Amino acid sequence: MKIIADVGGSRGRWVIVDKTIVNIIETNGFNPYTYKISSFHKILEILKSSVKSFDINKIIYYGAGINSLETRNIIEKSIKNYFKKTQISVFSDLLGSCRALSKGEAGIVSILGTGSNSCYFDGNEINMQINSLGYLLGDEGSGYALGRCFLKKYLRSELSDNIMKSFENEYKTSKNNLKIIYEKNSIRWISKLSEFINENKDDRILNDIIINHFKYYFEEIICKYDSKKLYLSGSVAYYFRNEISKVSDLYQIKIIKVLKDPINHLVDFHVE
Repeated sequence: MKIIADVGGSRGRWVIVDKTIVNIIETNGFNPYTYKISSFHKILEILKSSVKSFDINKIIYYGAGINSLETRNIIEKSIKNYFKKTQISVFSDLLGSCRALSKGEAGIVSILGTGSNSCYFDGNEINMQINSLGYLLGDEGSGYALGRCFLKKYLRSELSDNIMKSFENEYKTSKNNLKIIYEKNSIRWISKLSEFINENKDDRILNDIIINHFKYYFEEIICKYDSKKLYLSGSVAYYFRNEISKVSDLYQIKIIKVLKDPINHLVDFHVE
């Protein structure tokens, strides 16, 4: 049996496969750039406990932040410590999205979730990639970037009264009580604000925030690739697909496919 894993910044899915899907284990997400390795070890402890009744001989891991030999080795070594006799293969979540989305066709592939990433995929491999730069400098189009924009508007009282009150009621907070912004787990919290934005996107100001957010993403990232075909994955891409489609039309870029979660397609890729 093998495990095929898709681990993003907020959520991980580990699928046990033996010709067909046997079981799916959900964990927290992990990115080696934003979380301590101890949090990944906790995930692996949960995983090992959950699969002890299965004979696992291979783990294929697709993960956020796997963009160098260093981060690949960190993940591979950590998994090997818990699964010593198991063959380990580690790839970027971006390559996972390429394999899940394109079916061998060329085009721009982009992930929009907690963070963001993108590349030009030639049908076989990634041969151009604009550095996402992470949440401090980049991650254009991501849930974190959208949540951060919303918070700025909220803290500067630039939202409608209804949205301000709704936000404070739902999150049990106020402008004088937002210490969480600077706490260690703030990345997940801020990125999850995209859910609130999506639920209230009929509001005129929020809709403007969304459209401008994705315009900036296209101008900073997507339009710099020499292709007019775009494949998207991730929760932000999925829930804001109508707004992204409107923006893509402005730049004459065709969205070919949008997937919320590539894991089932990755299973197909590795089982076929």
